Amino acid sequence: MTIVKAKGCASHKFGSEHSWHSQKVGGRYAEGSRVEEIQVQYFQVFHEIARAVLSVLNVKTVLHLIAKRIVSPLGVKASALMVLDQETHRLELVASHRLSDRYLRKGPLDADRSVADALSGIPVLVESAPTDPRVQYRKEAREEGVASILSVPMVIRGGIIGVLRLYTAEPRRFTENELELISAIAEIGAVAIENARIFEAKGEELSKLLETGGVDHEYEPDPEKYRVKAISREGIDPEKSYHYFRTIHRLTRTITSMIEMERTLETVAKEIAKAMLVKGCCLLWMNTMTRELELLASCGLSQTYLSKGPLSMDKSIPQVLKGEAVSITDVRTDPRIQYPKAAEEEGILSMLSVPITVKETVRGVLRLYSSNSRPFRTEEIDFAKALAEISGIAIINAKLHQERTDDIAFWKATLEYLGIKNS
Repeated sequence: MTIVKAKGCASHKFGSEHSWHSQKVGGRYAEGSRVEEIQVQYFQVFHEIARAVLSVLNVKTVLHLIAKRIVSPLGVKASALMVLDQETHRLELVASHRLSDRYLRKGPLDADRSVADALSGIPVLVESAPTDPRVQYRKEAREEGVASILSVPMVIRGGIIGVLRLYTAEPRRFTENELELISAIAEIGAVAIENARIFEAKGEELSKLLETGGVDHEYEPDPEKYRVKAISREGIDPEKSYHYFRTIHRLTRTITSMIEMERTLETVAKEIAKAMLVKGCCLLWMNTMTRELELLASCGLSQTYLSKGPLSMDKSIPQVLKGEAVSITDVRTDPRIQYPKAAEEEGILSMLSVPITVKETVRGVLRLYSSNSRPFRTEEIDFAKALAEISGIAIINAKLHQERTDDIAFWKATLEYLGIKNS
């Protein structure tokens, strides 16, 4: 993968030379340090993109979804994602939305001229694309109706592999909240590229090993299409939407930074408990052979409570395994609780169970435990569902990567045992 080391890439804010005072938005100027913000459902936008990145290993599918999905919520004209070629130092277009073929064919983008600042790890706003000397194709921008261009680096592990660009029809600056969302999406775009390439590389390695061993096998990357699925028909309050976005972004970062499931899930459980303001959290996985829910990770619960006995899929809130979210305000009296006495002794009073759904199939349960009598609101349940889904995808991905790694190790050992050289 082509990676350019970034300088100061931890920062997602404009440098001091890009002051936020007297900012122009849609033809109006807003005095002060904050732009009038359009209504953005941060959580919904980022959740949809995050679940696509984590669940679809076809990089083209994911990047086209990012390019398409980011345009309308942010009220911009168009978008493009570009990957940096280190040898030619040119940006290669990998996905775009609402840009004309004529504009896309204008010529190669020289990274040193077009986005030199962005390659240092800092988002760059060109407020007047038709006149700014930093823009390589100013005439073409004018003909395309592009007024401003925002270039945000796609950063992963301290290096930059590409740029996410947004184009506006009117001179425009962005709020810090909007910039944080865009930077998070650019970051997850970089994750999508890396994850897909790693997985495809492992698949190709496995295919070569099987071919060496005389096994007829051809690796095909997953071509699956991603289908949009809303968490809820009801909108979430904008302030909470932004808070939920930041939480799910932090969770996604945790998941994408570690492949090994054991290292990841304990951290995920802690993040979820913290985000939901509950006493404890469990991630449970269905074992269809034993008809039990197996504990994968937990947080905030004693070993005594965790060892209380097996959780039956048929007795421990079975409605959840049918896809329902179940909120219980008093575990001492609700018949759906399998171990009410153990819960009471643990100091648990309320419980929320939501299904862990991966590709529309229930695979496990996210269970939240509260020491207070707490009715969970609809938007809290929606948020818990999103966290459960992201967690489920993380579990599946970890298992998938481990299986492919185990397959490669098995075939290497087998070929070595048979005396067949692996080139």
